[in-house]
Amino acid sequence: MLIRPYESSDYDACIAAFKSNMPKYFLPEELPDFTGWLEKYQNGGPYHREGDAAYFVIEEEGMLVACGGVFIEPQNNLGGMVWGMVDNRLHKRGIGKKFLLFRIEYIRKHCPSCRIKLDTTQHSYPFFEKYGFNIVKYTENGYAEGMHRYDMLLTP
Repeated sequence: MLIRPYESSDYDACIAAFKSNMPKYFLPEELPDFTGWLEKYQNGGPYHREGDAAYFVIEEEGMLVACGGVFIEPQNNLGGMVWGMVDNRLHKRGIGKKFLLFRIEYIRKHCPSCRIKLDTTQHSYPFFEKYGFNIVKYTENGYAEGMHRYDMLLTP
């Protein structure tokens, strides 16, 4: 398993990973947001500088199996997780755990005292709770009808 920085050549594989997780983990109407974010990121968007944000992929046997990023705002003592996913066919194999721990470590390296935030759905929040994230806000139907939003925080 190789974790490396995202490259523009990973674009199609990241889109495929996203689609593999629809509609349970991501809504189809979120796809334009994700594609737009990737395009902005690969074109040097606002969080492209080292330390401010990073997007990573995991390869297994030359195939992209996961992608996800982080952002860091040291001035606010805050970091966060963005657009993280494991190809749906590969859930429950430990990839998500390894990737989450890698991203937490990346944030801690750049901002040891940062709180780390993320938002997720009822389908994924128990996974993050296992690693110390606490629910700080719940919004019923926060993403769409039947797709509830859980804002979560990990403190140092």
